[in-house]
Amino acid sequence: MALADCDDSTLVNASLGGDREAFGQIVTRYQALIASLAYSATGNLSQSEDVAQETFVTAWKHLKFLQEPGKVRGWLCGIARRIAANAYRQAQKEPAQGAAPLELLAETPTADAPPAEHAMTREEEMLLWRTLEQIPETYREPLILYYREEHSVERVAQSLELSSEAVRQRLSRGRKLLEEQVTAFVEGALRQSAPGRSFTLGVLSALPTQLTTVGTATVTAAKGSVTTKAAAWLAVLNSFSGLFAGSLAAYLGYKTDMATASSELERKYIKRFYATVAGCVVFSTGLIFIAVWARGLALTQPGLYAALALITGLSWLPGAVVLGVWLKRGITAGTRASSLPPEPYESAARPAFEYRSSSSLLGLPLVHFRIGGPRAARRKTVKAWIAVGDIAIGGLFATGGLAIAPVAFGGFALGGVLFGGFGAGVLAYAGFALGIWAMGGVVIGVQAIGGCALGWTAAAGGIAVAHQLAQGGVALALHANDPVVQSYLSNSAFFRIANALLTTWLWPTMLLAVLPSVVLGRLARRGNRL
Repeated sequence: MALADCDDSTLVNASLGGDREAFGQIVTRYQALIASLAYSATGNLSQSEDVAQETFVTAWKHLKFLQEPGKVRGWLCGIARRIAANAYRQAQKEPAQGAAPLELLAETPTADAPPAEHAMTREEEMLLWRTLEQIPETYREPLILYYREEHSVERVAQSLELSSEAVRQRLSRGRKLLEEQVTAFVEGALRQSAPGRSFTLGVLSALPTQLTTVGTATVTAAKGSVTTKAAAWLAVLNSFSGLFAGSLAAYLGYKTDMATASSELERKYIKRFYATVAGCVVFSTGLIFIAVWARGLALTQPGLYAALALITGLSWLPGAVVLGVWLKRGITAGTRASSLPPEPYESAARPAFEYRSSSSLLGLPLVHFRIGGPRAARRKTVKAWIAVGDIAIGGLFATGGLAIAPVAFGGFALGGVLFGGFGAGVLAYAGFALGIWAMGGVVIGVQAIGGCALGWTAAAGGIAVAHQLAQGGVALALHANDPVVQSYLSNSAFFRIANALLTTWLWPTMLLAVLPSVVLGRLARRGNRL
């Protein structure tokens, strides 16, 4: 099959195998679209072709990150828009921006230059943009592309993923916004400025010899950028909010346990347990601020800084294991003999509140609540499809001090989808979390976002360390804070949703996390009074 007849997926797959001709067909197919988008954003024909060429070279280097080959057009557009925006912002900072170029004083085209290259003088180009920049981008992009795509409404509609009717309406509105005396000039100038075969050859000649490059990690710790400020704010916000929500939930649990304790020995155990919890949280949270304080180390010793970030991410695990065992046994090894109540007392112990449904499925009750009461009652495991207790294992849902279920809410949570102070699961939202998809304060996952985020594929946050892609105030990865990373994160459903949960919906989510502790505490105290 001729390359021109192949679909995008076939061309992308062939390019991944190193086929430059296949990638050249992709360039030919979308060069007018990408150059038009770049020109609409920058207003400079030469710069727009530089942006378009950089877009295709960047795409060639990072084709392996394109998750859906059939959507290469949208992926290219996303990279082009980001590179163009960066180029425009950089140009605005240049002192000579807006000054008339020297070549306007005496511009004489060379005799051997191809006619198409000098079809427009510098004055004409400036006049063209002064006319087009008055048109809103919504109408400017279809207009530019229409005259570069040989007056084809269908091709414009396909390129911009619009209906033909929408394109016709935007073209009509765009033409009305143009001054009548320059309309003919703009149409001809845009048609003549479209990139041709020489542009394709230029892109192919600029491609690296290999499809991907393997090098040292890129470290970005720039100051003052919007991304840096937002990421740093995300780190502080999630660190403090996670600490606040976890501390409030722990305090409510402490008050409930103290109110329902039946002996001085039990109160002593409760104080020791919650003091250990507080120590673990303060220690792990403190490491975040140490990592922020030592962010300069990321530029000089990236390997050492990555190790520090990993230690920060895993710092809660030893304490969680100790507390989990302690919560299960109800006592430390050193005081087991003196504090364990005798068997008759254990069997007679009654919780402050308990409900167990008479219906069951596969040997498990549908619902089982056990709240408060003596330590001997609280440390017994609650097992049900919907389980609530200090130690709860649920077939569907569980909540408690230690919760294990497909959907789990708890101080320590294990399962599929979980929310808690400490947690490990498939989708984990916690102050300290491990998961395939992890979000929260200090998190580790295949994809991770939070105050301090460590990811294999991608990570985003105040401190972001990943093997491949990272974006943050301090970003350490093979690709850090570049257009490819931004394109990947903006096209990822997980990062879009997680970013909303960690910013716009942060406080409502934190309060929702504390709500079970409030409800369980009230039920326990009411049952204890009865």
